Amino acid sequence: MSDNLPQVNAAIDALMVRVDEGISRAGTLISLQLQRNAVANASEAKHSPKEPRVPTVGPNRVTGNLVNNIRPIPPMRKGFGTYTTGVESGAVYSRQLEEGGGKWKQGVKYPYMLPARDQLLLSGQVSQILASSIVSALRG
Repeated sequence: MSDNLPQVNAAIDALMVRVDEGISRAGTLISLQLQRNAVANASEAKHSPKEPRVPTVGPNRVTGNLVNNIRPIPPMRKGFGTYTTGVESGAVYSRQLEEGGGKWKQGVKYPYMLPARDQLLLSGQVSQILASSIVSALRG
């Protein structure tokens, strides 16, 4: 009788590597979709036809600096199957737009990041991306 425990352990280890790769790939895809959602939200500023420099929804888009600085954060491994990912903006005023403050009147804010995240979660896209990435990795 032979002991095949080393082969079983090797197969499990190989499977774990493929699952981990699938989760990492999902993190990349999720951050890219989050970036697209945030850019779309930040680009939706509507301007009054009477006063084109005064937005009726969202901030004026003059230079495109905010939209051009929204970048995905590559997934970072925290442990087996545990990754963090996200999106950031390098624009100096991005947090003030999202949360209010700075030069904006008290209570005025134009969130674009949090709605992008909520849209991604509530639509089920995170679950779909994660599931398809893991299945794809398992199929090899």
